[in-house]
Order: sequence, then C-alpha cells, then structure tokens
Amino acid sequence: MGGKLSSSRVGGKLTQEDLITDLKVGKYKNIVIMCGAGISTSAGIPDFRSPSAGLYFKLQKYNLPYPEAVFEGSYFKRNPLPFFSLCRELYPATLEPTLTHKFFTLLKQKNILRRVYTQNIDALEFLAGLTDEDVIEAHGSFQRSYCIECGKTYNLEWLKHEIFHPEKNEGVPKCECGGVVRPDVVLFGESLPERFFESYPKDFKACDLLIVLGTSLTVSPFNTLVGKVQSSVPRIYINKTRPGSADSLVGWLLSMTSNIDFSNDNDLFWQGTCDDIVKEICEKVGWLEDLNNIEVQSI
Repeated sequence: MGGKLSSSRVGGKLTQEDLITDLKVGKYKNIVIMCGAGISTSAGIPDFRSPSAGLYFKLQKYNLPYPEAVFEGSYFKRNPLPFFSLCRELYPATLEPTLTHKFFTLLKQKNILRRVYTQNIDALEFLAGLTDEDVIEAHGSFQRSYCIECGKTYNLEWLKHEIFHPEKNEGVPKCECGGVVRPDVVLFGESLPERFFESYPKDFKACDLLIVLGTSLTVSPFNTLVGKVQSSVPRIYINKTRPGSADSLVGWLLSMTSNIDFSNDNDLFWQGTCDDIVKEICEKVGWLEDLNNIEVQSI
C-alpha cells in the first residue's frame, strides 16, 4: 500500500535534503503523524505536563491530596472543580490551530496522510479541518464531552463556553439533568480508547514515512508506537529537545521516562520549534502557498 519503503538516497544517514527531495517527487503515500503538546504551545496552550508551566503553584489553592490527583479519574468523580479550574487558567480565551495543525490538513489534501496519532486533548486538529477518521486521540479529546449521569453528549464549543463561565455553574459544567459534564479525555487510572489499540497495527504497517512532532516520547504506551513501523521506514523527529528527554511532568511523576533510540540511518532529528520547521519544509518543497491557504476555525 505504501509502495517501496527504502529511501531514495544511496547509503548513508538520512538528511533534511533527502526528506525534501522525497516529498517533492511524491515518494510517500501513507504518512503517519505522532504529535504532542509542543505543537500547540504557539496557540497559547501551555504544556501543562511541563514543570515550567508552574503547575504546582497553580494547584496549591485546591488543597489536593497530591498534585497529580487533579488528573486522576477517581478524584475527578469526587471533586471535578480543580480539573475545570485548571483548564480555565491554562487554556486561552480563543482556540485556534497552529501552522503545524494546518500542515496535517495539507497532507490530507494532498492525499498522503494515513493518520494523525495525538497525545493532545485540545481538539485543534479538528479546528484545522481534520475529521474523526483522520485522528486517533490516545488520551481522548475536548472535542466531545458527556454527562456522567445520563450520557448526553456535548460539543467543544458548548464545553468551552461552560468552562469559561463558572459563574453560571459553580465552576463545573452541568447537564440539563444536573449531572457533571466531563470531556471525553483519558485521566490517570483510565484505559486508553479501544480505537487506539485497534488502529495502530494496520496504520504503522502501512506507514511509509513517520513524522513525530512536539513530544518528548516519555509516556507509554504512546511512545512505543515509534518502533511499530518497518525498519526501512524513515522516521522524522521534530522537537526542541531530543527524544526521551525527561522534561515531562507526567513522565516524571509516574516514572515513565524511556530510552528512545533515534540513531538509525533512516532516522532524522530536526531540532527546533514545530511551526518553524514545518514552514521551512513547506518552503523547500514548494507547498508554502498551499499551507497558508488552509482555512481553519477558531472558537
């Protein structure tokens, strides 16, 4: 399905020039994306898994038994207020996709995107024009929410409005039945979506180019996906730090640090911010106008 998987270069280490050339000639037909919080920071959404976000300071006033309780499903059932209060403090008033999110949509428009696997729960992939079919949300998403009592579902726009108007609901979104409405996200202690496990074997077998952006790859099982592609498939890692860096608060709290090896000849580490590198790639391939013409939603 993905055609010939070996690089067009003759021996040696994969380079940025090799990647650009192969994209220009249309070599890749089944690109798989893996992404994390680093692709959304330019949208004003801080990496709340990073100590630099001042998470501990923001949590002090909630008198949590321990900091990570705010992300635990069992604690949410007892007291959802800290979770929604933190969301309100950390999320921007306006949600708008970044250049990197637009890049994903561009790949789809060019019929070379197989799937996007995201750790993010901000739903910006959808505001950039992708559909449920295009995206596998490893940790769920704010795109959908539901009442924990009656099961009624709500959309992102409704949930965002309720979160940012705490005066009307005592800080916790409520269903018309009176039950708490929670986003369809995976909290600590909860299982990842079945679709994640059902989809990745076929997607990563078919993958002919893997692009990893904005994730330190320290949280399992998401980080194990990089090893699921065939050994001949190029793997591109775009991030400010090297893979496996222990800069994730969640990874640190749960001791999920990992040794991710991106040193094979088919691997390329392209260091920098995701938006800058995506723009550079599109400039060199000749896609910049197409990228800039991608229309997005903001709410």
